[in-house]
Amino acid sequence: MLSRISIEGFKCFDKVELTLGKMNLLTGANSSGKSSFIQSLLLLMQQTEQGKNPLNGKYTHLGFWQDVKNSITNPRKIKISAVEQGEAQGQCHLEFDMDNPAEASGIDLLSKKDFIYLSAERVGAEAVYQQNLTDEYRIGVHGEYTFDYLSEERMNELREPAFLYPDLGVNLGNQVDYWLDYITGYMITSERIPGTEIVKVAYRQSKGGNREIKPNHVGTGISYVANVIISALSCRKDSLFVIENPEIHLHPKAQSKLLDFFCFLAARGLQIIIETHSDHIFNGLRKNIKMSRISESDSSIYFFKQNEDLISEPVKISVSKDGIIQNHEKGLFDQFDEDLDELLGL
Repeated sequence: MLSRISIEGFKCFDKVELTLGKMNLLTGANSSGKSSFIQSLLLLMQQTEQGKNPLNGKYTHLGFWQDVKNSITNPRKIKISAVEQGEAQGQCHLEFDMDNPAEASGIDLLSKKDFIYLSAERVGAEAVYQQNLTDEYRIGVHGEYTFDYLSEERMNELREPAFLYPDLGVNLGNQVDYWLDYITGYMITSERIPGTEIVKVAYRQSKGGNREIKPNHVGTGISYVANVIISALSCRKDSLFVIENPEIHLHPKAQSKLLDFFCFLAARGLQIIIETHSDHIFNGLRKNIKMSRISESDSSIYFFKQNEDLISEPVKISVSKDGIIQNHEKGLFDQFDEDLDELLGL
């Protein structure tokens, strides 16, 4: 498990260090540094796979040195480090500048890590989906191969036995159907069409019999959350699962239930990093802490804000075992209260 990420001179960061747990939430205003933090991690992962300048690769395309160095502090180098705990304990380090190739050390730590990243620009409801003909990346950055993965693995045992929800059977399809039904009231089938490069997907309501419904005839959020569930259940213990805005197109109740799913997996060994703008995601984690589904010590919440010099300053939010915020920051999901005050004339 990654326990610490240090960043120096990258985009809106001067020098920061974030400690991570099994379940991690990144929140804050737009352009406050959340995506930049995730990009720093993606650079490390790209370096493990490319062995050269990591700015542009499979996970992210960031352009040139001048596009990513902090324009306020004007650093000579960009430095990113990660500390891994557990069986593969150690540290990996990456630094680069405008004139020299990236220098990396300990990078093999991450090359052995099972890693899934789902960007905010994920595929939604489509008539058909792509088959993964290269098998380079089982899910795809945009989740474009998620439903093909389900079509191939549906009847196989879940890759990680620790992630099995009890009394449902051990195959991937049963587990996906349980969580999708729990969150949205739907279940899913997925199959490759012989002689083509496409995958057919259909949904059915758990209380509506066996009538199949095409993806474009169910709510958009159903396809998005199915994508997330399948991706997460494709992981193993000690995998790293990074997702941007899992709340896309989801009703608040479904967002809260989605956190039940994430905390179930995180408590059993999956490390999850979520970027979110949703108070329902935030409060869903607090609820799961209070209900002892995951401990406060295994959770890490960061509120990203910028100082007057536009330098990002992530603040770690402390939450008690009862789910109570110990150090509230202005702007931390307080807009509802502010709007209510105005409505009441306070």
